[in-house]
Amino acid sequence: DRFLMNELKPGQSISRELVERWNESMTHLSPNTRINRLCVLRRLCRYLSYFDPDTCIIHSSFLPRRTRPAPHIYSRQDIRRIMAAARRLGPPGSLRPVVAANLIGLLYATGLRIGEALHLTLRDMDLKRRVIEVREGKFHKSRYVPLSSSTAQQMKKYLRQRQRAGFSTDPAAPVFLNIIGTRHGHPGFVTLFLELLRGLGLRGPKGQPGPRIHDLRHTFAVHRLLAWYQQGANLAAKLPLLSTYLGHSTVTGTEIYLQATAQLLEQAGRRFHVHFAVPFTRVKSDDNL
Repeated sequence: DRFLMNELKPGQSISRELVERWNESMTHLSPNTRINRLCVLRRLCRYLSYFDPDTCIIHSSFLPRRTRPAPHIYSRQDIRRIMAAARRLGPPGSLRPVVAANLIGLLYATGLRIGEALHLTLRDMDLKRRVIEVREGKFHKSRYVPLSSSTAQQMKKYLRQRQRAGFSTDPAAPVFLNIIGTRHGHPGFVTLFLELLRGLGLRGPKGQPGPRIHDLRHTFAVHRLLAWYQQGANLAAKLPLLSTYLGHSTVTGTEIYLQATAQLLEQAGRRFHVHFAVPFTRVKSDDNL
């Protein structure tokens, strides 16, 4: 709006040249920010074109390409270190370190989105049947998420600790609480998680990109795929199950989570060579590929 106030003369249409100059004025911003702002202008121009046919209609090809940071796939050792660091959180004697460690463990073990996990209530936890219900997840979709026996046992232990600490056992009460006993906030836990990563040297100073909490979801998908490779499972049959588990309506939505790691590529290579009866030679990490 400030740009148009300075550049647009009274009665003048929004021209292609004007749009290009505005886009050039935003070169210092990230592609994602520029896309968001240009999308707003696209809608405005589409509306204005009903009254002024000379208004520039911005084609989608004009928008810069959206950048998606490459996910960080945590190793099992990374997860153990992060959870151990969470257990050392203060204040002493509080439930805070227990909440943090168990929430991180659940995210890794189930691939839940952080928002989905934070919105879980006690009524959503059916640990006898080893299943949790995710209500109104992304795009307002709900689903059941089965748990492994070890994850269910750990969640039972956590809920007992939570009860002994004196917090509400009402079915509508949140599973994961903050230090004052209300639902743990999304921004607050993300900040806490990043601080744990920085303390372990897994992420750089503030302002620098690096591993994120959402990468736990990527890690779950990759580790599940790796386990299926090692079991000799039919990947074409298994991928729809992974998509359903993660809450995706199609396999396409799951593809962005399947990062090609060295372990995955090695397992895929082994399967290929076994299938075609070709001798398999393991490539050393320092060899040129």
